[in-house]
Amino acid sequence: MLFRFVCSLAVSMSTVLSIVYHLEVVQLDAFQLVLVGTVLETSCFLFEMPTGVVADLYSRRRSVLIGMFLYGLGFLMEGALPWFAPVLLAQVVWGCGDTFITGALEAWIASEEEDKPIDKVFLRGSQMGQIGGVLGVVLGTLLGNINLQMPIILGGSLCLLLGLVMVRIMPETNFSPAIEERQGLLKDFVCLFKLNLGFVKGAPVLLALLAITLCGGLASEGFDRLSTAHFLDDTVIPVIGPLNSVTWFGVISLIGSGLGILASQLLIARMEKKGTVSRTSVAMSTSAGYILCLVLFAVGRSFWFMLLVFLLAGLMRTIKEPVLAAWMNDQVDEKMRATVFSTSGQLDSFGQIIGGPIVGLVAQQVSIPWGLVCTAFLLLPALFLVPVAGKKRD
Repeated sequence: MLFRFVCSLAVSMSTVLSIVYHLEVVQLDAFQLVLVGTVLETSCFLFEMPTGVVADLYSRRRSVLIGMFLYGLGFLMEGALPWFAPVLLAQVVWGCGDTFITGALEAWIASEEEDKPIDKVFLRGSQMGQIGGVLGVVLGTLLGNINLQMPIILGGSLCLLLGLVMVRIMPETNFSPAIEERQGLLKDFVCLFKLNLGFVKGAPVLLALLAITLCGGLASEGFDRLSTAHFLDDTVIPVIGPLNSVTWFGVISLIGSGLGILASQLLIARMEKKGTVSRTSVAMSTSAGYILCLVLFAVGRSFWFMLLVFLLAGLMRTIKEPVLAAWMNDQVDEKMRATVFSTSGQLDSFGQIIGGPIVGLVAQQVSIPWGLVCTAFLLLPALFLVPVAGKKRD
């Protein structure tokens, strides 16, 4: 809970105004803006599998700690050097750090809390992350009004501090390596990769869930990178007292986090009352809702209408992700959790690598709204994949 809270605080502080920073300080155009995201996701794709193997062979705790230090270094580089090339390099550094955490964190907590319902554990962790994110948004917005580089640099510093604290207090008592007899790093990697591939091939539900993750990656990069530009270019952002364009983006992020906290709490309360929830229903409704809201956001021109559907689109993603993670966890052997979760992260990154440039070119050559519509269409296959996974096991 502490890790999710503080990590989200630091990351939110660093990223809440990062696109505004990229647009106004680094002065990126639409294609460069998407390219920054593509470089980030390419780094995640390339490093995801090796870092997942490290977590399953050596230590999930160690993997998480390495990730935090790389996060901090990447954010410091991005905030201190406001030019296109250093910003691209920073994406590689903190993108690599993200891969050390992704998969390793979920596998670590699932192993340490084996006797607890994992859906509730993941949802509660997500909720604590959202609470930390709210505080990060507030601090990042206040600091960004002074200087857009300041929240990125301070967020990076906080990541480094969290890493140092977790070195002292983070436990790992239930870890057992996926391969007991070591043959060298390269041979161990190949062996674990083959085990993982064979396991995934024999698990049809897991295959369907991984395909849904790929679709989510295809449909996320355009939304993440172009939504701010859509607000800035295609509507008039009202100035209400201290609410200028910079502050508005902090407020929007704050409201989105608050809605996510509330929705997670309602879902947790429903689970406590009924014992479980239908993962198929949650995944289907949130995927369909995301597509609809994103199309409406793209065609909207009224600021208040765009704000409403933008918040709803973000809410759909917030609800879906921890439920999918818990669903996937049930299909995975304990010793290969980090590797399988890393495979999921790798597919998400691959989807963003493919979808990002496509959407960026559409936005550059046609318009930003059409780029957003294209993003929505990329999620359509998920509507057919969710029932496939649900038929096997819910």
